Amino acid sequence: MRVKKIILCVGYVSIAVVFAISIVLLFYSRNKNETGKAKRTIGASYMTMNNPYFEVINEEIKAVVENKGDILETRDSAMDAEVQAEQVEGFIDEKVDCILINAVDWKAIGSSLKKAKKAGIPVIAVDTLVYDQSLVDGIVVSDNYKAGAQCAKDLMKRKKRGKILFLVQSENKSALDRIKGFKETLEKAGWNYENIGDIECKGQLEVSQPLVENVLTKTKDIDVVMALNDPSAMGAMAALDAEHMLSDVLVYGADGSPEAKTMIYKNQMTATAAQSPRITGKKTVEMLYKILAGKPVESQYIVPVRLITRDNVEDYSLSGWQ
Repeated sequence: MRVKKIILCVGYVSIAVVFAISIVLLFYSRNKNETGKAKRTIGASYMTMNNPYFEVINEEIKAVVENKGDILETRDSAMDAEVQAEQVEGFIDEKVDCILINAVDWKAIGSSLKKAKKAGIPVIAVDTLVYDQSLVDGIVVSDNYKAGAQCAKDLMKRKKRGKILFLVQSENKSALDRIKGFKETLEKAGWNYENIGDIECKGQLEVSQPLVENVLTKTKDIDVVMALNDPSAMGAMAALDAEHMLSDVLVYGADGSPEAKTMIYKNQMTATAAQSPRITGKKTVEMLYKILAGKPVESQYIVPVRLITRDNVEDYSLSGWQ
């Protein structure tokens, strides 16, 4: 009887030890990545997630981060610079391992990035520049000036002069560069145009549409709309279509979104300077892990852009991104 009790006690102790070891191993595995090191946390703040372009960038980054056993925390700033500043400072308080910033306001974000630098947290600027580039450890951005220039060169092939309405976002460096590239290309070529106005639209369809509708109540004498991106171009096209003007106005955008390519295919949009959110995401996460490994990285990677028109749109997928 006594032997039986001893055997039972030993059994209970063995079960308890196995259970304890299992708990420890479970805790260990949940807090370690594929290399066996502590899981790293990456904080990403985007100007908006109300644009599929940024969703695709984030998907590409997330796939690699999670495959490596690390954590990606994604935040939507909803086009609010103050909200984005709070998000970045939240990442700093959390002591994340790296911050990915897609700045709402390329100048205003500087104060928060200074705090990240002081805390020793590396920062990568994604898809748009920040004013003080010394505050970031790397940049992945499209050739935005060229995107605008490509649209201008196409316009000059179609018309000799015109009245242009610009849809802009002055807090965003990528948007500034596209419009600058467009205007300077026309001006250097001596192409005469009348500026109907620079309309601040935050790059959002739901903002640009009523703004363009308002412009059309004052004048319908518009030949061209140059929009900073495809969503704002879509808003302009909706406003033009309501006035039965869409077939008479050339509309340019930038992104290369499935919606824009479809509109180009249908001859309802003139062109879009296509970016590649997939390449942007891949290059960002590649840069991220080099920085975390202490390896040298190029300070800036420029993602090429390509103009999509009716002549070449069938070379691209209408349902997906580049």
